[in-house]
Amino acid sequence: MKKEEFIKNLKEKLSILETKEIDDIIAEYTEYIDEKMQNGKTEEEAIKDFGDIDELTTELLKAYKINVDNNRKEKNVWNSLVTKFNNFMDKIIVLFEQKSGKDILRIIFEVAIIILGICLCKIPFHILEQIGYNVFIPFHSAFGKGLYHIWSFIIECAYLIFALVLFAKIFEQRYLNNINIAMNGSPKEKTENVKKSKKQEPIIVETQTRKSMIDYLATLCIWFVKFIVFWVVFGLALYILGLGMCLGICIYLWIRGVTYIGIYLSILMLLILGVLAFIWLFNWILDRKNNVKFLLIGFTTSFIVLGISFSYASIEVATTEFINTVPSNYEVKEKIETLTITNNEILSGIYDYEVDESLTNEIKIKYTYYSNYVEIEPLIEYEPQNHIYISVNYKNNNWNGKILENVINDLKERKMHNYDLSPKITIYANSETIIKLKANREKWQEEKNYKNLYNYCKMQYNDGEELSNRCQELLFPKHTEMDE
Repeated sequence: MKKEEFIKNLKEKLSILETKEIDDIIAEYTEYIDEKMQNGKTEEEAIKDFGDIDELTTELLKAYKINVDNNRKEKNVWNSLVTKFNNFMDKIIVLFEQKSGKDILRIIFEVAIIILGICLCKIPFHILEQIGYNVFIPFHSAFGKGLYHIWSFIIECAYLIFALVLFAKIFEQRYLNNINIAMNGSPKEKTENVKKSKKQEPIIVETQTRKSMIDYLATLCIWFVKFIVFWVVFGLALYILGLGMCLGICIYLWIRGVTYIGIYLSILMLLILGVLAFIWLFNWILDRKNNVKFLLIGFTTSFIVLGISFSYASIEVATTEFINTVPSNYEVKEKIETLTITNNEILSGIYDYEVDESLTNEIKIKYTYYSNYVEIEPLIEYEPQNHIYISVNYKNNNWNGKILENVINDLKERKMHNYDLSPKITIYANSETIIKLKANREKWQEEKNYKNLYNYCKMQYNDGEELSNRCQELLFPKHTEMDE
């Protein structure tokens, strides 16, 4: 607190005294501050020696035999609030008048993070609101809903007050504590003929700094925001690592003659933006000063170049030919298995159907795969209740540099094949058998889904033997009961 602000506050708090008495007290404390400053102390240090100004005022008023408690009760609360609000706004105006452009930008960034933290503080209020919902809504009446709406309104108002007070307290502590507000009019000149006999040693209140509950909440909120930002920074570190690897691949492709300059430049700019965001947030967590000018120039330049590179990259992608087939130099092999069925089987797995009317009570399962890439064995498992599971066993994977070379050669020519080299399963059967197999699987799937839904309803909505109305609405209308 500066000297002028201290004198102004002291005058306001002693306003119940006569003007002459106030002037005498102000003269004494002004002279005392000047003496301290001549001895090498700053204004803030000299004023800090007096202790808390409210306790100092209380002691002074008691010296004049004024009942402080009764006097405080008679104060106009509304005027006090208006005065505090005016002082708060004056400090904000002075803050932005005294700060440079980069300092103002830094404050805006920090305020945005503080607001984010306060928004996250809504979580416990939301939990309280849900508790009220679980308590009142089960009444299933207008009375229960009315109680819930009242409860919700109280919680929302409580959060609004909490958010406003917490933001004001954090903002004041972080930015406004050392702001010197100019007083209206210059302080009255002190006369040199003040009688020494009337001069008394100013009262100094020895107090320890006491924190209110709001101070603790503000500190807790700041640390909570820093905790959230820490994980954002951790995510940015992984983001930078991932883009760094992508950039390494881009450099390799560029050396090999693949010239997608727009895509490469876009990845580089995204990497730079990630690094700048990491530096800014990391310094904020450690309460270090950011070079706002450097960050602003870096962000602005990176966004401009990123927009240009995105535009060029879109042209590169548009001029690239996409071929939805595997390259012709990949050798295709087939394996066929034959099964006799009774049309009651349920086939599960991932496969396609093909009609072959020459088949009667049998089906053929064709496995198609690319031997350049993988070797497989057919997998057919017989399970209870006529279930047959159809899949493949991978013997070995033949991935090698040849596939990479094919991809690079494609990119050099601005084209890209579909490199879906996974094995494919096709089931051949006559049309009647296919219809029956599809119907069997659909019926089995429907019963499976219904049973899952039934068990879910029993667990979520029912605490007795009969299903609740909500559960009945979720289940299929044609089902009325089912054994667990």
